[in-house]
Amino acid sequence: MSAAASVRRAGADLLPATPRRVRIGMPQLDPGGLSEGWLYRHCGDLHWEAIGRELGVTSDGFRGEGGDRLYPTVVALRARYGAPLADVRENDVLDADVRVTPCGRACAHGRLGLSAAGQTSSVELVTTFAVHDRRAGTLRMAVPAPELAARWRPLADPPALVRLAKAARAGLLLEDGDRPLGVWTLEPSPYADYNGAGLLYFAAYPTLADTAERKLVSQLSPAPGQGVEWATATSVVARDVFFYANLPLGESLVAQLMSFERRGDSVKTHVRLLRARGAIRMADLVTERRFVRQP
Repeated sequence: MSAAASVRRAGADLLPATPRRVRIGMPQLDPGGLSEGWLYRHCGDLHWEAIGRELGVTSDGFRGEGGDRLYPTVVALRARYGAPLADVRENDVLDADVRVTPCGRACAHGRLGLSAAGQTSSVELVTTFAVHDRRAGTLRMAVPAPELAARWRPLADPPALVRLAKAARAGLLLEDGDRPLGVWTLEPSPYADYNGAGLLYFAAYPTLADTAERKLVSQLSPAPGQGVEWATATSVVARDVFFYANLPLGESLVAQLMSFERRGDSVKTHVRLLRARGAIRMADLVTERRFVRQP
């Protein structure tokens, strides 16, 4: 083992274990309650750490067969909240526990159990190891180096979210037609939406989709949130995200509102994100919100 690898291995021994406890303050809140963007960043960090514990290295020690740096790239996310995120308040305590299991030679499934404001919730993440080609702005799936692969033994039966992610990537899961209800173009911020590897961070996809959805919902007729601020009138209770492609820094994306269904005090939407250049599909987001203030 090289000296650098020894240092990384020693660092892995110092990775904090879960459960992890956070007191909710202003950094974790937005105008609608608990910030989902912050929550996904927190869950992603715990997921990366758990992979590191499985492999016995810190995240900068994730290496492929040729020595290339590997990044855990999210391909699917499923969140189920025991109550709307609007129920979480300042000084509530969030407890998070994580379990990561290999589900392929380059794939990991993480299940995070969450508890806050007297409610339990869960976030699932499916990730693959990928090499980042910075010049081309692309990601290529890769398996860990042999010494790491020996510690990464996949399950025989992959979790349901892994199968759903494959179906979504093949275009077999979501059928909302080809004509969107509305379209919005925006450019992510390099200061807030990209991570240290220069990749559009997975937690930014829902935030960007929500930003566009808020604009597009106001254009629907009749407007479902007429006279009410959509960001505070509704609160997320469930979300599925299927990721297909990243976005090079400086490029714009197009958000398409593919469906909008009102069911009693809930709304279910499907937003699709595409690269503005080339119309490459980036992600599908299916979100259920509950009205916490009636329009």
